[in-house]
Amino acid sequence: MKVKFWGTRGSIPSPISPVAVEDKIRQALRGAAGFDLSSEEAVERYLQRLPPAVRCTIGGNTACVEVRAGQGTLILDAGSGLRLLGYELMKGEFGKGRGVADFLISHIHWDHIQGLPFFGPGFVPGNRLTFHSPHAHLKAAFVGQQDEIYFPISLSYLSADIQFRRIPAETWSQIGEFRVYPLQMSHPGESYGYRIERGGASLVYATDAKYKDMDRASTQRYVDFFRDADLLIFDAQYSLNDALDRADWGHSTPVTGAKLAHRAGVRRLALFHHDPTSDDQAIYNGCKQAEAYLARRGSTCQVMVASEDLVIEW
Repeated sequence: MKVKFWGTRGSIPSPISPVAVEDKIRQALRGAAGFDLSSEEAVERYLQRLPPAVRCTIGGNTACVEVRAGQGTLILDAGSGLRLLGYELMKGEFGKGRGVADFLISHIHWDHIQGLPFFGPGFVPGNRLTFHSPHAHLKAAFVGQQDEIYFPISLSYLSADIQFRRIPAETWSQIGEFRVYPLQMSHPGESYGYRIERGGASLVYATDAKYKDMDRASTQRYVDFFRDADLLIFDAQYSLNDALDRADWGHSTPVTGAKLAHRAGVRRLALFHHDPTSDDQAIYNGCKQAEAYLARRGSTCQVMVASEDLVIEW
């Protein structure tokens, strides 16, 4: 499988501010004292030495993840990152009206569906887009967000062949090249996680979920769902203090992800659905907390921050 992240923020798109960009430049310049930056090669070497929170940014688009295997294209959620993915897809078969893609939608809150009106392949006749979810109101949500009181064109204006398919929860379904198992998560508005398998490779997409009770009995269903996954994409929106203050808002923390990943024997943990108020440094600090938890337990699970353009392949 090959996974690429196109949007990793939660709740609302949150582009980096001019002040934050200036601060990154300032930190980079301070660290350059004593370095020879007289050539392009030297500049590049210096940039690679900088910590990620200074060198680049996590991005501000909401949830959208591309999954590729064989000839299959599977898109997880349709947040604002879908617009950027659309530009890339238009360079290939989707630009010729010969593209086929399946979507898995975790739930129908705006930050997970708002990208479709700006998805270029949706305007090309001949492309086939199928949206899958156990959610009963999947089509109504996409139609509703493009009602004339919210948006200038309706969903019916899009020229691609767009279908909505309701799939059963807690049952395996075959979607193109992939076997998919949806599990309802604890989140306002009926959210689903997905276990995705193909040819011995496994991915779990578990965004928008809280784990209020962390005892073994209460979390066993999630541990079983995550079991031995090659990659777990996990909702880590909140710090511990945020999670305590917003107990009913339906999100989790980096350390909670580390705890569950450790118990489930997960190989890689990608922290996802970052809070719009968290700057890059705060998000990387959360990653360090998760790494420290796993290190204390001798775990070999690799922890990473899900950021725009991050690619993971196995």
